[in-house]
Amino acid sequence: MLYPLGLRKPPESPGPGTHPSSFRGEERALSQEGEPESYVPELAGQPFRLCSLGYRFCSGEQLLCEANTVLKCVQEDSCQRGIYGRLVCTDFKIAFLGDDESAPDNDETQFKNKVIGENDITLHCVDQIYGVFDEKKKTLFGQLKKYPEKLVIHCKDLRVFHFCLRYTKEEEVKRIVSGIIHHTQAPKLLKRLFLFSYATAARNNPATDPKKHAIMFDTLQDWFRELERTKGNMKYKAVSVNEGYKVCERLPAYFVVPAPLLEEDIAFFQGRGIPIWCWSCHNGCALLKMSALPKEQDDGMLQIQKNFVDRIYKTVHRPPYETAKTEDLSSNFLSLQEIQMAYSKFKQLFLIDNSTEFWDTDIKWFSLLESSSWLDIIRRCLKKAVEIIECLEAQNMNVLLLEDNASDLCCLISSLVQVMMDPHCRTIFGFQSLVQKEWIMGGHCFLDRCNHLRQSDKEEAPVFLLFLDCVWQLVHQHPPAFEFTETYLTVLSDSLYIPIFSTFFFNSPHQKDTNVGRESQDSQSKPLNLLTVWDWSVQFEPKAQTLLTNPLYMEKPKLEKAQRKGTHFKVRFVRV
Repeated sequence: MLYPLGLRKPPESPGPGTHPSSFRGEERALSQEGEPESYVPELAGQPFRLCSLGYRFCSGEQLLCEANTVLKCVQEDSCQRGIYGRLVCTDFKIAFLGDDESAPDNDETQFKNKVIGENDITLHCVDQIYGVFDEKKKTLFGQLKKYPEKLVIHCKDLRVFHFCLRYTKEEEVKRIVSGIIHHTQAPKLLKRLFLFSYATAARNNPATDPKKHAIMFDTLQDWFRELERTKGNMKYKAVSVNEGYKVCERLPAYFVVPAPLLEEDIAFFQGRGIPIWCWSCHNGCALLKMSALPKEQDDGMLQIQKNFVDRIYKTVHRPPYETAKTEDLSSNFLSLQEIQMAYSKFKQLFLIDNSTEFWDTDIKWFSLLESSSWLDIIRRCLKKAVEIIECLEAQNMNVLLLEDNASDLCCLISSLVQVMMDPHCRTIFGFQSLVQKEWIMGGHCFLDRCNHLRQSDKEEAPVFLLFLDCVWQLVHQHPPAFEFTETYLTVLSDSLYIPIFSTFFFNSPHQKDTNVGRESQDSQSKPLNLLTVWDWSVQFEPKAQTLLTNPLYMEKPKLEKAQRKGTHFKVRFVRV
């Protein structure tokens, strides 16, 4: 969740309920069993049902375990107040159902999500789980010999939940703690994602056309229209050489390359070493990206690679007609490890367990923020984008972004350049289309970078969140230039962890098409109905959706080519 930088709120104020302080729960032994027990109701096949406390199951959702008489505590040192209720864990999310949940809500203007409630945590949104034993907090993972009297959950959207289990039955505590740990921390298989359970159960639901909300760039026609929109169709062409992913599984089925490039060159190194078009400037210069060729030790192969690169480079660098500059993002810019390390420090500033911890860090919060290096990374990204804009616009040069796989920093920088330069990308439809083009079809590994499967922490890096935070800075500096709001960016970042949308749960279009096709064949029924995150009506009512749109947005009028120079806005770099 993106927060206005420099602003924090202390932990929530005490709630109306209290619990007796005379009873102190003791640590109780947990039997050493393997898999946590699960409870699956008989009505699991139905698309919608209610449990005894009114819990609303979505399509395909199954109850795994639950615990009664759980106290959801406020974040106070004494932990003496909160709300009693039931803690539920399903194959989709963790939910707390308060005893007063049925009370009418008088706040009609409250911004509510129809899929994820205020007290809901999707399993993919859980970051760390802690247990409190005799007032000491310990990280929970694997099988436990003892279970805690209190459960603390840190979420990836920077929420913190405290659940007191002192008054819950031993067997229920054992099942809920073991179940939550297993279903949020254990490695998963892709086919076990709730995404497929939901899509299978919702197969007969009416499907909305995703093209109403964004250009999906999954057809040649989409690329033709984008080339025509940016006036890039004179120098570049859309190709279908990778249709069926027969050349490269990393690339989309359709993409754009320089017009002089031969299709057999694309297949020579399986799509590597090929300049792939991202966007064309009004003066005809283009922003391109290229994945690096594999490193070779053999001198003969090295010479072949050199000759190949020299020949391909001439398709975008033909002085005096056009020149190109190469930006090597792998060696001269950020590393994924830097991004991950900085964000890990940054998020700790928001994951506060109690008011004492809040006030202890408040006096040095700005110095802690600066030492995290997160703002410096944002500044470096914005600065790099501005440098590339200067090359494109002022120096009339093509810019070729180079990266090992061209699917991380290339996505980030190319997207920032387009947001700054192209007013279309600052509309809601244009921004969503931009994410589809540069991130989804660009092969950004959302599955690995978000660590949705919990298989490798080494691959985790919040590159897309970094992009959203960079855009947040631009929106904050130039509000009238954007059709969307800071709230839009926040709910988009939260949607990374909602597994009913397929948008952010695959590493590539090939991985998505392969797994969706396999699931459809196995079921021998209608194709799976995968939702796109861009249909905001799934999450929000029309009244709530108005908060995603900026009422002060001033659409930039279309200018003649001679007038366009210098129309992009200036960026004030972030300082602490």
